[in-house]
Amino acid sequence: MSRIADQAYLRTRLAIMSTNLLSPEQLIDLSQLPLDELSTRSGFDVIKGNNVAQRLATFERALMQTWLDELSALLRPLKGPARRLLTQWASRYELLNIKALVRGKIGQLPNEEIERSLFQLPGFLSLNHDELLNTDSVPELLRHLQKTRYNRIATQALRRYEERPDPFLLDATLDQQFYSELIDRARQLESPDRDETLDLIGRIVDRHNLVWSLRYRYNYELQASEVLYLAIDGGRILNRQELQHILQADTLDEAISVLPASLFGDKAVPKQILLIEAMLRRNLHDRARGLMRRSPSALTSVLAYLVLRFGDINTLYAIVHARIYGIDDAVLSDALDPLHREAA
Repeated sequence: MSRIADQAYLRTRLAIMSTNLLSPEQLIDLSQLPLDELSTRSGFDVIKGNNVAQRLATFERALMQTWLDELSALLRPLKGPARRLLTQWASRYELLNIKALVRGKIGQLPNEEIERSLFQLPGFLSLNHDELLNTDSVPELLRHLQKTRYNRIATQALRRYEERPDPFLLDATLDQQFYSELIDRARQLESPDRDETLDLIGRIVDRHNLVWSLRYRYNYELQASEVLYLAIDGGRILNRQELQHILQADTLDEAISVLPASLFGDKAVPKQILLIEAMLRRNLHDRARGLMRRSPSALTSVLAYLVLRFGDINTLYAIVHARIYGIDDAVLSDALDPLHREAA
């Protein structure tokens, strides 16, 4: 990004939008409200109907629409590589739709049921869901996707699925290709946007690679070579050599004992995958808050805001969902902040 006017527009927009962000303490406070007050504060009460599941689905789509509307406003002054980067970030919702379509085809669900699980997306995310719904199999669906801007993702996913028709591995391949394309787009930026965005994305990739690699290797018992095959290049600290070293351990405890301390700052390394994920998410959000306020790259500040806002929206939905279904307060509290329980 170079135009001073564009940067000023983005900084001003961010200053206004940043008041939408919720601190971890505010989210905890929301989770402790009575249901009627939580419904009012979150906006769930404006969604009417007798079917709770449908109301929750509408609420989730409304939250997603808010995020996309804000992203659309931030996209307005951007052109070229900067615009392509944020558009790719927005397409994570389209990726979720693709995964829902794939799962639906594998499970041979009726089209109507699959369609109910899809997000309705704005024009710049323009997959033809009707065409994809009317395919008869996962390979046919992926071949249709090859005719869209998801050609690269679909080609790799189809190749992997034909080698081994495992839905679990297909899901991982879709994530791998999504992040690889995001990193490629970040590398096309000019400095300082390129270095700053790659640093932020690298932290996201580190968390994804580590958490899912540990799960694949020690929970699902995949071979280390299979896990490495699913890893994403572009992490800030964890490259393939580091991951290979970790995954050669025979047990999860041994793997955790050789994790790079730099991933966790000066804090003790947690001993469970769930807690590792929580600590890396907390560190990522701390870093994103700093970048949103102080990065010399306005584009990176925008991306940092979107990362934080996406996290807030997901957490808010989880709180409302849990409260609607009467999840126990202690269980919800642990889910929102498992590190707090561990420190107690």
